[in-house]
Amino acid sequence: MTDRALATEAVMRDLVDTLIQERLGGFADGVPEGDGWYRVGEVRLRVRDGGALQRHRFAGGPVLHGDRELSPAGLLELVAGGEPYAGQVAGDLRCAVEHAGVVARGTAVRVPHGMPAGERLAALRNRPFHPTSRAAVGWSAAELAEYGTTRDTPLGLDWVAVRADRLRYGSGPGSHELASLLLGEADRERVEATLDPGFRLLPVHPWQFDHVLPREFAAELAAGDVRPVARGVGEFRPTASLRTLATRHPARHVKLPLGIATLGAARLLPPRYLDNGERAEHTMRTILHRDAGLAALVAVCDERTWCGWAGDEFADRPGQLAAQVRTYPADVLDAVPMAAFAVPGTDPGGDPVAFFRRVAEGFCALALGFLRYGVLPELHGQNVAVVLSDGAPARFVLRDHDTLRVHPQWMCEAGVADPGYRVRPGAPQSLRIDEPERLVGYLQTLGLQVNLYGIADALSRHHGITEGTLWHQLRAALTACLDRIPLPEEVRRLLLHAPTWPSRQVLGPLLRQGRSAGVSMPASTGAVPNPLLP
Repeated sequence: MTDRALATEAVMRDLVDTLIQERLGGFADGVPEGDGWYRVGEVRLRVRDGGALQRHRFAGGPVLHGDRELSPAGLLELVAGGEPYAGQVAGDLRCAVEHAGVVARGTAVRVPHGMPAGERLAALRNRPFHPTSRAAVGWSAAELAEYGTTRDTPLGLDWVAVRADRLRYGSGPGSHELASLLLGEADRERVEATLDPGFRLLPVHPWQFDHVLPREFAAELAAGDVRPVARGVGEFRPTASLRTLATRHPARHVKLPLGIATLGAARLLPPRYLDNGERAEHTMRTILHRDAGLAALVAVCDERTWCGWAGDEFADRPGQLAAQVRTYPADVLDAVPMAAFAVPGTDPGGDPVAFFRRVAEGFCALALGFLRYGVLPELHGQNVAVVLSDGAPARFVLRDHDTLRVHPQWMCEAGVADPGYRVRPGAPQSLRIDEPERLVGYLQTLGLQVNLYGIADALSRHHGITEGTLWHQLRAALTACLDRIPLPEEVRRLLLHAPTWPSRQVLGPLLRQGRSAGVSMPASTGAVPNPLLP
């Protein structure tokens, strides 16, 4: 198959599977027609057994409307054209196909040796099972090739000088002097040469400099509060998240805002999120200081060093001009994003079932180890990286701390202080969660159904392993962790014995609401059968 055909089939697979799981367009109630064919109205396609979470999944091949083969966008327009934002989502699907082709053409690596290779692999699938996850909406295919993980040469950043009293800062070392952390001596001297007293240097992504800064900060540019200093300075390499770039220093990444959308959400960097991330990091470090066993399993990136525009902290505009320096602990510099293993064909080496069992054991120990203290990091495959030793997980690394969710009652009982998040008044509360089943639900959805099941799906499709074999390994891993980690009995019931699990619905909300103007991905909660029932 051509790269274009492979990209189309990858996006179509996620689209059809999501239509079935979210019961959209009649896809959950189609009619089997023999030889694997499945009919939904006038649409015909091949399906396979859907495993534990749903009855059917896409088996590949053409999706037909009569004799006409449909693209993912064409299928969506046909079966969901009456939804308010069907046209927008169809456009995102077209973008996903184009961008998936760009990444596939530029990614030959299949062995995840170290972080750079792992990031390139993770970009091939991004967020498993989300139909538009491969789309960086707002960029053309050429721009993705220019600014994405397949770029051959380092990318220079643009630098602006901003009046120091218009900025707010993190508590980490270097928050007032980002250039000294991100640039070599000659480059730093170059950008500092024209810096006036009372100004601070801030890096800006070159696409953001061209397309967003002149619009969002026109008044400040005219007044001289924001001043362009230099373009294309330094050497940086994009990671799978696009807005985070690796620096020449192996332990440091820099995270920048981008005025594009992925997963239906803007890639902004609001300082209040950076501040909340600091609060979350402090909470996690407090827990790890108390729990030596968990600390041996999990490392936490230092994300306290940041600087951003100090406007209304609950507005979106400050999130267009900010930067965060992420520092990895020295012993985990070869960590690989877990999302890399959700790509069929990624080769971790050795027996794939044994590999999955070891990943599941460590991952469940991580998740339940934090849950016993009433907190849960956001555990999808981009936020969690893993260090491999002889092909087996040796240690996990957590990054992007601003979505650490907390259950106050369990925190209080464990003697852990509330992080004191700053949340927009009247906004939906998604970080401080009063119902324990909702907190466990984030483990069931993002942790198990997206992250671990993404890996299981890739191993199953590539190696021909039955899905049930891998769910059995996950149940065994969870049971072993529940037997040794002191948790409320409700956690065991919700994970192992409840008839259903919550599921993450993503396509229906996009069709009904469109892309979010803020940083939160459109999503709602559905239900799927509990895949761990005996």
